[in-house]
Amino acid sequence: MTERIPMRYTVALEGFGSADRAVLDRFFLMAPDRAPAYAPADTFAEADFVVADADHAPTVAAVTDAGRLRDVVFVGQAKPAGAVACLPRPISLVNLLSELDHLLEQRLAAFDEPVVSEWLMATPDPVVTTPGNLSDEPTTGLDVLVVDDSRIALKFLQVRLQGLGYRVHLAQNSDAALKLLAAQPFSLVFLDVALGLDSPLDGLALCQHIKQRKSHPGDIAPRVLMVTGLASSTDRVRGDLAGCDAYLTKPLMEPAFLEALHLVDPSLVV
Repeated sequence: MTERIPMRYTVALEGFGSADRAVLDRFFLMAPDRAPAYAPADTFAEADFVVADADHAPTVAAVTDAGRLRDVVFVGQAKPAGAVACLPRPISLVNLLSELDHLLEQRLAAFDEPVVSEWLMATPDPVVTTPGNLSDEPTTGLDVLVVDDSRIALKFLQVRLQGLGYRVHLAQNSDAALKLLAAQPFSLVFLDVALGLDSPLDGLALCQHIKQRKSHPGDIAPRVLMVTGLASSTDRVRGDLAGCDAYLTKPLMEPAFLEALHLVDPSLVV
């Protein structure tokens, strides 16, 4: 399957004073080095998403009248009527990235177009072709497993890893992951901590299971990377106790991502 979902989206900043805008301008220094990437929009009308001042009444009225509430992350004291996402001040750029990712997930999940449906719902093949490679030649890198209950999170990480030459396999819960782990060797496993109500094990328990298992297919014990929105020091300690080899927090930033990959896969060439 050839990847056709955009990896880059534009964002307009509306209604902010100079102090807030100076902070938000730094957002665009973070956002390009990741997938999905976010870049400044030329105009409000052309923007894929909007970050707006919830305390600036004319801006709230403008985005409401334009029917853009589902595309807006508001920043301010009170959540405007009908708003989907609202963050308090002081502005957290990491939380802003997370909210934009959530809006994108909702947008893509709601689409009926065949290309989006195919992109979200396709069952991964044993060997997944590299996005952008129009031939059907498989990748030649290591086999890796990504486990996350979010289809969007799975697919974006799949794209990033395939771009680095890995053969990517996907699972949305611990049962599916355990079946794959029992069937073939994996060099790397990427786990979210929260795997949803349909998963008998969370990511920490699944990590612990992998690390305590005495035998693995092909006699290869995979290295485990946690990829999660849980970022406190306590959460990191729990990851260490579960035996993970690296702990990455969402939104997943490219420098930390590549640093962790080099740690668990020294053969990686970027």
